[in-house]
Amino acid sequence: MDSEVDIAICLRQWDYSETSQTAALLCRRLGVVRVLGKGTKRADPRFSGGLEIATIGEAVIVPKSNSGLSTLAGWDLRSTCRGARSDLQCYYAAMLALEVAINLLPEGEPHPDSFFALETLLESISPTSWKSDIAIYLWRVLKDSGFAPRIDGGLAGPVVFLPAIGQLTTPHQEHRHETAWEVLDTTASALSQLAQSGDAVHLSSEDAERVGRLLGWYVREVIERDLLALRPLFGNLHPRTTNPSIERPQH
Repeated sequence: MDSEVDIAICLRQWDYSETSQTAALLCRRLGVVRVLGKGTKRADPRFSGGLEIATIGEAVIVPKSNSGLSTLAGWDLRSTCRGARSDLQCYYAAMLALEVAINLLPEGEPHPDSFFALETLLESISPTSWKSDIAIYLWRVLKDSGFAPRIDGGLAGPVVFLPAIGQLTTPHQEHRHETAWEVLDTTASALSQLAQSGDAVHLSSEDAERVGRLLGWYVREVIERDLLALRPLFGNLHPRTTNPSIERPQH
């Protein structure tokens, strides 16, 4: 079978044997691909730079012919994404970004917007920008994967987020039986601005962090499992649940 050459980000890698690894890659054209690289841990010219999590390289992939793993026939390291390792919060943000990609994006489907969003975060993240970087990234991947929250227009007064349906809205009688998260007016406004512009440079550091935390917990609801980097990055601050018809939001 013919091989494919694509730029890829290593989302996860596991030891397979003393000399080999398995990995999940997010490729620019191929999407998420799970591969077996035989000899990746050797001094092998086919695998220059080594295969490590949160790095970017040119991958040579032989697609799988059955339900097994594709074969990683070559890996040329292009970037070690040093910013993602320069600071503990940057590291946690990068790990959360990788977790979101591997859990939200289906295998074998092209998602170039998500690839570029992750590539941008890994290449540009810094101790001063990680809050806006993760907020932008989460919004772009949720939008690209079809899970972007719906945001009602003209929000005023108490605002809640309904995680079961992904909606930012004002409390209504029909929502009384649904789980609702309290949302500050400033957080709701910041999320609306992010949705309209696709950018968070106009947001304050505090607003960007609140938006990122809200979207991170929403991803957890979508995938129905914990994200290991969510609490280390944002703290153990689960969105406050309330009866939206009677209480004022505080998130």
